[in-house]
Amino acid sequence: MLKSGLIIAGLVLFTGQAGAQVIVSCDAEHNVPSNVGAELDAVLTKMVDPASGLASIVGYAPGGVLSVRSADWRYARSAGTADPDHVSPMSCDTPFQIGSNTKMITATVLMQLKEEGVLTLDDLLSRHLPGFAEALPNGDLLTLRQLANHTAGVFSYTDNAPDGTPGIMEGDLADPDALRRGYTMEELVAFAAEHGQPTFFPGAEGQWAYSNTGYILLGLVIEKIEGRPLGQSFDARIFEPLGLKDTSYVDGVPGPELGLPRAYFGAPFDIETTDWNMSQGAAAGAVVSTADDMHVFIEALLAGNLFALETSLAEMQETVTTSSGTIPNYGIGLAQKAEGVWGHGGQTLGFESDIAFFEEPSLSMVGWASSANNIMVIGVSAVSKALMNTGVLPDPSAALEAELIGKMTGSEWQLVSIQSGDGDPLQPANPEDYTIAFDAAGSFAAQADCNRVLGDWSLENQKLTIEAGPTTLAACPPESLSETFIQWLFAAGGASIAEDGTLLVFAVQDEKFGQLLFALKQ
Repeated sequence: MLKSGLIIAGLVLFTGQAGAQVIVSCDAEHNVPSNVGAELDAVLTKMVDPASGLASIVGYAPGGVLSVRSADWRYARSAGTADPDHVSPMSCDTPFQIGSNTKMITATVLMQLKEEGVLTLDDLLSRHLPGFAEALPNGDLLTLRQLANHTAGVFSYTDNAPDGTPGIMEGDLADPDALRRGYTMEELVAFAAEHGQPTFFPGAEGQWAYSNTGYILLGLVIEKIEGRPLGQSFDARIFEPLGLKDTSYVDGVPGPELGLPRAYFGAPFDIETTDWNMSQGAAAGAVVSTADDMHVFIEALLAGNLFALETSLAEMQETVTTSSGTIPNYGIGLAQKAEGVWGHGGQTLGFESDIAFFEEPSLSMVGWASSANNIMVIGVSAVSKALMNTGVLPDPSAALEAELIGKMTGSEWQLVSIQSGDGDPLQPANPEDYTIAFDAAGSFAAQADCNRVLGDWSLENQKLTIEAGPTTLAACPPESLSETFIQWLFAAGGASIAEDGTLLVFAVQDEKFGQLLFALKQ
C-alpha cells in the first residue's frame, strides 16, 4: 500500500512496504491533472512493487512504462530498472517486445490486402496455402476469417502438445538453447500439424480458442501474396507510412542495437529471457516498439487511417464472443476489451503489455513491463479503474445504477414470490395485497397484506438499503406472509431488473440468502 508521495525534479518517490519506488516523469508528459497522475502512479507502482496486493497474483517486473494520451494531456512515466545488475533506470522511450499486439498489425495488413481484392476473409486456407491446408487436421475447411478471430480450432504451437511434446516457447523456460533457437514460420506450422490436435471443428458454434498458429498461417498467406518477407510488408504498409522509426519486425535474437531492457519470465527473476529468439513469435508476436510509436499506431488504426475504405475497420470490429476473462469479444486481430475500448494485449517470455484506445473520451494507453507476469495482464482494467476514480472515464456501474433506479421508480410492484434459502418459493394467495412503490426522492410505500409500511430507500454503489418508517402492526390471518415479507424487505442488499421486466430484490437474513420477486402491478 502506498503511504506517501513526494515530487522532486521530475521524480515521484513512493514509499511503501517494499521500500522506495522511483517513478520518472518523461519529457513527453504534459498537463496531466494531479489526481490523474496520482491514480496512474499507483498502477505503475504495482508493475514493479513486490509488496503490492496484486504481486502474488499477477507478478511484478524489474521495470515498466505506463503512458496515457488524451487530446488535452499526456501521462508518461517509467518505474524500476532496465538492468537490475547496474540499477540503470527505465526510460519511457525504452523499446519493448509487443508480443501478441503484433496480431493487430498482421490483421491490418490482411484487411489492406482484402481492400486490394487479392483475398477475402472467407477464402479457404487451401486457396493460398494448399500444402499446409492438406497437412493440418481439418485444414481443407479453414477460412482466413476463422484463423483471424480464433474460431478455427487450430492447435497453438506455443502450447504443450497432447502427445507430450513441449510447446515452442513453453519448452524454452527449461532449456537456454531452446530459448535462442530460431524457426521459420513454416516450421512453426509444421510443429502444430505434427504434434497438435484440433481444439474444435472449424467454425463450431459458440467455440473460441486463442491460437498463435492461426496468425502464423496468416503471415504465410501475406508473404505468398506479397512475394516478400513479412517484415518488409510491415515496414512498407504500416511502419513507414506512420513514421514509426522505433518499430521493427525482429526475426531472431534481438541485438544490443535495439536497446531492449533485460527481461525475465517472472519473479524472483531467476529465469532471464533477454535472449529469446523472436522468430518464435513471427506474425503472432515478433515486433519491437516503443510507447510513443504504439500510441501512433493504435490511434491511427481506430481512426480508420490505415484503410482506404470505411468498412474495413468496421469489419475488423465484427466480434465473436470469447472464453477469455480479459477479452470478452474478439474481431479480426482486434479485441473489444470493454464497451468502446479496443486493442490487444501481448506477452512474450520476457514482457507483458497492453495497448488500447478508448472511444469515449478519445484517449489511448500503452503499458508494458519487463517480465512475462505482471499487472499489465489486466492493464486496461487497472487503468480504466484509475481513470474512473478521477472522472476521466465514466463509471459504467453508475450508469447502470441510474438506469436501475429509473426502472424501479414511478411504478407499483406486486409480489410474485419469496425465496428463502434452499426451500420452495413462498407465493402469496393474493399477490395484489403485497406491493411496494419506490419514490425517486428516496421514500417508499409498501402494502404487506393487512399492514402498511412507509420508509426510506437508497441504491448506492450497487447496494440497496430499505429502512422502515411508520409501520402498522395489525394481526393478519395465519396464512399471511405479512411478517415474512416485511422481514425480508428490510434485509435487502441488492436489486436487479431481469430481462422479462421483473424486479429481483436480494437479501441476507440470519446468514441465509433470500430473494423477493416482483412484477409490475397491472
